[in-house]
Amino acid sequence: MDNLSLLQNFKKSDFYIDPYPHVIIHNALPQDTYEKLKDAAPSNLIPDKSLDNVRGNINFDQLENIPENKIFLDFLNYHNSEKYYEEFVSIFKDELNKIYPNLINSTRSLIKKKQIFSLTSVKFKKENCMKFNSTYSYNTPVKSSSSVRGPHIDHFDKINFGLYYLRLDDDKSEGGDLILYKWKNGYSNFRKKNIIFTEKWDNMFDHVEEVKTLKYKKNTFILALNSIDALHGVSPREKTEHIRQFCYFSIAFNKDLGFAPPNLIEKIFFKNISISKKINIVLSSIKFWTNKLIKKFR
Repeated sequence: MDNLSLLQNFKKSDFYIDPYPHVIIHNALPQDTYEKLKDAAPSNLIPDKSLDNVRGNINFDQLENIPENKIFLDFLNYHNSEKYYEEFVSIFKDELNKIYPNLINSTRSLIKKKQIFSLTSVKFKKENCMKFNSTYSYNTPVKSSSSVRGPHIDHFDKINFGLYYLRLDDDKSEGGDLILYKWKNGYSNFRKKNIIFTEKWDNMFDHVEEVKTLKYKKNTFILALNSIDALHGVSPREKTEHIRQFCYFSIAFNKDLGFAPPNLIEKIFFKNISISKKINIVLSSIKFWTNKLIKKFR
């Protein structure tokens, strides 16, 4: 099918800058395509639906050679493709160039060299490559109201992240909405890194403000640039026997993009790290670079 792209119905009015660059597309797929996709969703492959509000993923390679899941497999594979990547770049080009100068040239060079792999491929561990991730994802039914994830940013190698909702028609439960946050006013990058490095997301509600809520609504797609400011989380789900089903997408480098992990100097100046830990950090850094130089000049 030619109409599997979640960006095919994108309009300029779907693009937002605040609190960070993202698009929200309602009715992302034609209705008939959406219905076929929903009917082919592999919820039958969820291993244990008795678990309480647990997140899980089913990768596209698990759907191979299953005829009833073919359209879903084609859908996930499309969003692992160079064509989808070019659609993404055409929409986010200006903001990509602001946040990650020269990244577009670097990624296109990797595509030209065929250094692009799916996350399930063993080849993605190769240096200087891109990795595409497309999964059917779910949260199991809820026994008592709870949230899957509070405010956080995605892994530091990711260029973007996307969520596509496949809500069941008879699911009338509340919650499971995506919430976009921003850092409180006056937070420098140094302070943001300090919080991420030392608190590990434990006290994030002390540092962020809620900006926007995207309802868990069928056939809705959100795609956002990842950065130190791309804070998001999921609202608590109320008790329900329904699974929360969606697709998750990301494009990443095979290396850290460098926007969140602190460097050695920053770690030394973090006030909430003990002197002994700072000494260990310095010694570990010396050991790491010494080993790297030894390997280089052998």
